[in-house]
Amino acid sequence: MEISKEEKAYLLKIVALVLEQCVGLGKKLEELSFPPVPNPKLAEKCGAFVTYHKGHGQRKELRGCIGYMEGIFPLWETVARMAYAAAFQDTRFLPLENAELPEISYEITVLTPFEPCASVDDIEIGKHGILMECANHWAVFLPQVPLEQGWSKIQTLEFLALKAGLSKNAWQNSDTRFFVFTGIVLEDNAF
Repeated sequence: MEISKEEKAYLLKIVALVLEQCVGLGKKLEELSFPPVPNPKLAEKCGAFVTYHKGHGQRKELRGCIGYMEGIFPLWETVARMAYAAAFQDTRFLPLENAELPEISYEITVLTPFEPCASVDDIEIGKHGILMECANHWAVFLPQVPLEQGWSKIQTLEFLALKAGLSKNAWQNSDTRFFVFTGIVLEDNAF
């Protein structure tokens, strides 16, 4: 999947609208009206994540990240729902507040469908997002996460296992399954 400049601008505008109206003015997502979708491709069902960061450069810290891994809703609606959820429902953080908005940057990661991965040797750090499933536990990292953290492949797999609530070596278990996907990252550097 490719995303044009117009489509990117539209999707980023949805996130900005959620931040302005929901965080800034206290509206609920259901109260918003969005501009008409400029291209039918944005109405196709597709998985996506919305990620917020606070600060810039070396001081940039995760402030919220939630997504749907599969296409449940049209892409534009997924982005709207996840923009809201990442601002208010990421249980790792308190809800985003209006006073934080000047320091917030955001990105959307549009996901390709998941594909089974026969071996961890087939995983390419920086190219593939990874879903690990083991003993009814699972965790996922978007393709950009290991690069942002400076992790090797082994470190990535260990942190993925820990994120799933397992021991760091659980990725080596024979019943562990991996799925890979790619993501198109759409960034806006500042709110």
